[in-house]
Amino acid sequence: MRQRTLRAAVDLAVVIVLAAGASAADKKEFRYNVNAGASVTVVNDYGTVRVRAAQPGAVVATAVPGSSKVEVDAAQSGNRVELRTHYLQQTGESDGRVDYEIQVPADANVMVRTASGPVQVQGVSGDVVVDTDTGKVDVLNCNAHVRVRTVGGPITLVDLNDGFVEATSVGGQVSLNNVTGKSVSVNTTGGPITYSGDFAGGGVYSLSTHSGNIDLKLPASASVDVTARSVTGAVENDFPLTPPVHPTMALAQGKSLAGTSNSGASSVHLRTFSGRIRVKKQ
Repeated sequence: MRQRTLRAAVDLAVVIVLAAGASAADKKEFRYNVNAGASVTVVNDYGTVRVRAAQPGAVVATAVPGSSKVEVDAAQSGNRVELRTHYLQQTGESDGRVDYEIQVPADANVMVRTASGPVQVQGVSGDVVVDTDTGKVDVLNCNAHVRVRTVGGPITLVDLNDGFVEATSVGGQVSLNNVTGKSVSVNTTGGPITYSGDFAGGGVYSLSTHSGNIDLKLPASASVDVTARSVTGAVENDFPLTPPVHPTMALAQGKSLAGTSNSGASSVHLRTFSGRIRVKKQ
């Protein structure tokens, strides 16, 4: 009995080792030398795409295909690197996925296109463009111009500074935490919008949705000039705002508000047709 158990354990270990060997064999690695301001493009319907800033002068990528039905076309043209998932035969989401881990110079411009695969971009100071249907998008710790579009995938933007930010989604939630810049624009059709942090930088912030809710949490130090309006929903506020002497729009109790805090350095516009707007103190 003990010998059979031992033999079974040995067989299992052999299977694990062989499986690990097969996985390592499927892993692809690419390295390209680039100059400042390089462009990196990734096109991948399924699977994860993670991009993070690392050492200057090089793009280093690893790709793990989900099966032998897909491969990776990788190429460099001048200062541009492109990684594209290529289907060798018809396949589904599981067999067709490729998971990418990509290191880029901090000043690289990053463009990612997926269907349902999640995308994460971190630490980049070049332009960031992400386009996906249902994939989850996270852009973190970037001093960059950022443009994200999804159909239904949620968008999370955290610690973005000094850039032009544009986030658009039909039905996905858009969450912003400490996002500042000259221009920050968020538009959804039905997805909710949440913002937490200080609207710093003296920029113009526009958060708009047709039927989603908008929730703001502001620190007491926020220097903002806020206008908010919901056509059929409610507008709630417990943040200390000073009403304007000469309002720029007609105000209706519970449907709209206008006011400033501190010097009102940043202009904040909140609009929804049927959703609820809530402004709270952080």
